[in-house]
This record gives sequence, structure tokens and C-alpha cells, in this order.
Amino acid sequence: MITKILHQIWNERKQNAWLFLELFVVSLFVWLSIDPVIDLMSRSNIPQNYNDDNVYEIRFFQYRNDSPKYNPALADDKYTLEAYRQCLNMINDLPEVETYCIARMYPGNASRFREQCSVDSTQRADKKSVNVDVAYYYSIQALESNYFKTFGIKDAASGKIVESTDVKSTDNTLDAYITETAAMTLFGTKDCIGKEFFSSSAPDHLRWRVQGVIKDIQASIYYEYAPTMIVCNKMPTGVSADYLGYHTISIRLKEGVDAHKFEQRFRAEIMPKLKAGNLYCAQFTSHKKLKEEGEEDYGINNLYRQNIILTLFALLSGFMGIFGTFWLRASARRRETGIMQSIGATRNSIIRQYATEALMLASAAFVLALPLIFHKVYTFGFADPLEGYLRFREFETDNFLHNQPIQRFAAVTVISYLFVVLISIIGATVPTATTVKRHPADALRE
Repeated sequence: MITKILHQIWNERKQNAWLFLELFVVSLFVWLSIDPVIDLMSRSNIPQNYNDDNVYEIRFFQYRNDSPKYNPALADDKYTLEAYRQCLNMINDLPEVETYCIARMYPGNASRFREQCSVDSTQRADKKSVNVDVAYYYSIQALESNYFKTFGIKDAASGKIVESTDVKSTDNTLDAYITETAAMTLFGTKDCIGKEFFSSSAPDHLRWRVQGVIKDIQASIYYEYAPTMIVCNKMPTGVSADYLGYHTISIRLKEGVDAHKFEQRFRAEIMPKLKAGNLYCAQFTSHKKLKEEGEEDYGINNLYRQNIILTLFALLSGFMGIFGTFWLRASARRRETGIMQSIGATRNSIIRQYATEALMLASAAFVLALPLIFHKVYTFGFADPLEGYLRFREFETDNFLHNQPIQRFAAVTVISYLFVVLISIIGATVPTATTVKRHPADALRE
């Protein structure tokens, strides 16, 4: 049967030329449309290794100097810290709150700090010194603040949430928990607790001591795993208005708490009471909402929509074009179909033959399109819809599909081929099935 179909395709090569060209163009268009979607899907499937469900951010500010509620006698940093402690105790005593933390930056935020860090040769087994860009978050491990429990950050070795520890930071050396990628990049091993690294810009003034190694954190979808540390510090003896502006309080609700009802209760009943000295609660927002707003600001959601729409448009355009061409082709072959029916060919065998012809044409067109696709990828690279958004690109890891060229090319190729074949078979089957419904004599008279 295959030999017969090949002869049939060759004998009608002039009629098939336009269809073949159309399948060739559709193959290119479908491949180039699916590639960015695969890229985004791969990035969205990177494990976050943190949990911000039912986590809320609370911000405190001081009344302005010209506010009637402002009391100059309470403007001293020590009084401000005492007022801050009172508000923290009110928050911690809420029955719905499981834990809280005080921090500058947190996973899911649209931005984070970055520091050039160095390790001297004495800290590495290979006796090499390294310089690495490290992202970092800054937390206050005091007043029952627990950054790790609030965000569900886990220890790399045990897989359990990191227990809050006493901070041993000094003026020049801060405690830090580093991610697996940071440990391997800085020290060449994950067994690095107790080792130290320092700021490249100020080697004599700022150092960090490794207190633990945590699982890699995907801060948000437009980041990959980068060397990251969570710096732990003590609460200062006093806090200023600037300090409060830089730091936020994040709370995690207990399991089973109705988040919607809690939000309503907090805004209506609790938020107005969170006042002490010159401080007042100015903002209460879920981390999920903050994360969504950040992705919206960065345009990531628009990129998702854009690429999905383009892919659907490519598939729809290809389907309509191929379907229309096959319909005309089936109409032009009504006499041939009538002859086949008159000599005993069944309806299913005719449909199967035409579908096989479509499959072979689509396969040939797709194979011939592959060298052009490969040239595009080799010359210009794969689609990168997040270009301009991603940072720490030098730390891309091979663990994910979008960073594995061979596997990514193969995956996009297989998916694109299946789409082209499916479109072709449907395009050939539907008009052929309509044609063979007619009586053979009617087809022969035409």
C-alpha cells in the first residue's frame, strides 16, 4: 500500500506541490511558536523550594512630623523600638498566626540584593580562591522572628524546615545560610558549615559565616537558581523610621485558617489597633498578591499570554490553510474516489489511504524544514521570551529543559511534528469522509 501511495503522490506531484510548500511553511511556523512556550513552561516548573501560601506582609510607618498624631517626645529610636515590640507582640498573639519574621526582601519579591563575594584558598579543598556574585535576603533573627519557618525554607541535607538558631553575628561577621548552588560555587562542597567568605569590595570589613546549607530557591519565575544567602542579624538597640521603611513583617497563618475571613478581620479590627508611639500599621497585603503584581509589572504575565496566543494562532492558521487545501484536493479527486469505490474499495480504506498520503507529505515537509530550523537555532539561539528580565544568567543550570539544547530541540521538534501531522490527518480525513458518502455513480458523472 505504501508503494502505491508513493506512486500516487509522485504522479500528482504538480497538484501536491502547493500543499507541500504549505506544510513546509506551517512546520516552520509551528516550531518557532511552540519553542517559547516550552521555554516558559520549563521555567515555571522549576521547584521554588519555599512556600508563601497564606503569608502576608505588614508594613509600619511613623507619623509625619506635621501630623497631629506625631509626638516628638517618642521620636527617639529606643522609644520607637519599644513601640515596635508592642506591635510585634500584638501580631504574634493573634490566634490565627503561626509564626512571623522581620526581613528586608523575601522570595517572590521582584528584586533582591546582590553582593560580589570571595573565598580564599584556605576555605576550599582545591586551594583555589573564587569570586562569585551572590544574591541575598536580610532577616532579623530576634523577638521570635523565624524567617525559615515563615517561608517554609528547608535544609538541603534533611529536607526539613530550618530551625531558628541564636544569632552569633558580630560587627564584622554575620551569620548566613547559603543555598546548595552557593555552597558548590563558593566552596566546591555542600559540607561547608562554619566556613567563611567575605565581600570582595570590603574584605576587611564584611564577612559571613555559614550556619547552614538550604535548598536552592527560585525567587520568582524570571529567575533561575542563583547562589543565594539569607543573612541573619540581631535586632538593633533602636529602630528609626528608615529602618521600618526597609524592613517588613511577614506572618504565616496556621493551617486551616480561612485566609479570606482573616484578611477581612485584620483590616476591620486588628489593623486600626496596631498603633504605638509614633508607629502605625500602614499596609497589609498577601505575598501571593505582591508576587502577582511584581510579575505583572515585569511583564511576565503578558509574555505568557502573548506566546500562548501566538501558538494558538499558528496552529489555527495552519489548520485552516491545510484543511482548505485538502478540501479542494478531495473535491478535485471525486472521480478517482468514485472509481475506487466502484471496484470495491471501502469507505475506511479510502479515508485511510488519503490520511496516509497526508501523513507522508507532512513528514517530508517537516523533515525538509528541520535544517532551516536548526540553522536558525544554531545562529540565533532558542527563543528566550524572558530576555532582559533574567538576572544571574551566568549561573544557569543544566537541570532544566530550557538549558539543555539537545533535549529542548528534540522536545520542541517532536511536539511540533505531532501538531503538523495531526493537522494534516484531520485536514485530509474530514473532506475525504464527506466525499465518500456520495454514491460512486454521482462521483463518476462529475
